Amino acid sequence: MHATSSENEIRPGWLEVAVGLAVYLALIVVIGVSMLQMPDEQAAIRGIFGMAANGVAGGLALLAAWIVRIRNFRAFGFCAVEQKWLAAGIGLGLLAFGLSFAIEGIYFMFVTEPNTQADFQAAATAGPVSLIVLVVTGALFTPFGEEVLFRGVIANALNRYGPWAGIVGSAAIFGVVHGPSVILLDAFMVGVLTGYLFRKTNSLWPAIVVHVIYNGAHLLHYATL
Repeated sequence: MHATSSENEIRPGWLEVAVGLAVYLALIVVIGVSMLQMPDEQAAIRGIFGMAANGVAGGLALLAAWIVRIRNFRAFGFCAVEQKWLAAGIGLGLLAFGLSFAIEGIYFMFVTEPNTQADFQAAATAGPVSLIVLVVTGALFTPFGEEVLFRGVIANALNRYGPWAGIVGSAAIFGVVHGPSVILLDAFMVGVLTGYLFRKTNSLWPAIVVHVIYNGAHLLHYATL
């Protein structure tokens, strides 16, 4: 089914994408600089801070996109959805968790790089309180913040150009902002799955469920390393 002109009018467009991304990237730079000031002895705190701040950055980017033109959160994907799609989100989140090991296994057969997840692993193994705070920030704040921007704004705007633009295009942007490492590939894969659910449902909640399950499973896995 093709969107009508009225549907396109209330959907986020290039203005929202530009504003949302600009705010997000500016905040990510500030967050990155702040994390660089923290000594390695504070790796666990650094990891928790990074997760929490990333979630906040995504939420603020959404608010910036919302305020410029379309002041209606439903237009950004805050819509109710059938329970079957939430269940699909759980299944795809577990699938994404498994696929990430295959992606990383193949990647590291050809590429050697520093461990970009060391701070999160430090936080996961620094004790039960640290792990709980990390899971709350990394499996709730971060998925919410990233999905409301990359699906609610970016995929939403690109969906008017078809599934390749909406799903693959937004996933590519999502991957690139994670930087040049194996996490780019993992993020692209997760972005394809969440983008697909968002396009099918026009709701953020199934995509957020995928991301919550994926991040939560990885953070709990880090605690066993």
